[in-house]
Amino acid sequence: MTALPALIAKALTDSGYDLISQKDDGWFAAGISGSQAIALIQVVEEGILLALPEAGVAERIGLEISGQTVPAGMASVGLARGASHIYEAIRVLHTLLTHPVAVLSAQVEARLAAIPETERTREVRQRIGQDVFREALMNMWQGRCAVTGLALPPELLRASHAKPWAKANHSERLDPFNGLLLSIHLDAMFDTGLIAFSDEGALLCSRHLDVSVRRHYSITDGLQLRTYSPGHVPYLAWHREHLFRGA
Repeated sequence: MTALPALIAKALTDSGYDLISQKDDGWFAAGISGSQAIALIQVVEEGILLALPEAGVAERIGLEISGQTVPAGMASVGLARGASHIYEAIRVLHTLLTHPVAVLSAQVEARLAAIPETERTREVRQRIGQDVFREALMNMWQGRCAVTGLALPPELLRASHAKPWAKANHSERLDPFNGLLLSIHLDAMFDTGLIAFSDEGALLCSRHLDVSVRRHYSITDGLQLRTYSPGHVPYLAWHREHLFRGA
C-alpha cells in the first residue's frame, strides 16, 4: 500500500488527528479519538484532496472546490495547494470535527440539565453557552491570542463573538467561526467597536480610539489576525457594519 506522505502525516498528527488508516479506494481516513467524524485525504497531482462529512465546510476552511467524485459517506471534496495551505485547513478542520455546532449545543443542554430547573435562567444558559464556545475557540486558536499569537494564561484570554450572542441565532452563537480568541484588552476594544477586522484580517482602529491608547497597547499599522478562514469573513463583515465605530 502507498504510504501517506510524511509531510501530510506530520500535519495530521501535529493538529491532533490520531486515527489514520488507508482505505481500499486510495483515500486515507483521518479521525480523532472521542469523535465519530472523519475526513478523507488523497494526494493528487494538483495538491491534496480533503473529503469532508458536511456540505459547505470545504469552502469555509479555505479549500478550492474540486470536481473529484465525492466518496461514499462524505458530503464534499476540496483541494489544498501547498504545505501551508493543507496544514491550516487540517488545523481548522480539527476544531470543526471535534466541536461542531450540534455537539456544542448538546454540551450546553447537558450542563443545563445538571442545574436545578428553577435556576435555568436565560442568563445561566448564556453563561454556559459562552463557556462551551470558549472551549471551542481555545482549540481553534491553540490557546493563543488571534492577533498577538501570545500563549497567555487562560484567564487573560476571552472568546469574543463577532456577532454578539443577543443578535445571533442558535447556530451562530456556537459557530467557532463567529469568534476570535483575544487578549483582554483587545476583547474589550472589539466588543465595544473600537477595533474591527477587514475581510483580509487587517486590524482597523476606530477614530474614537485615542492615539495614546493605541501607543500604550502597541496597536500599530500592520497588525492583523495571524490566521483566519473564509468562514470568519461574514461575521467580521457583520461586526464592521453593526458594531464598529468608524475608521
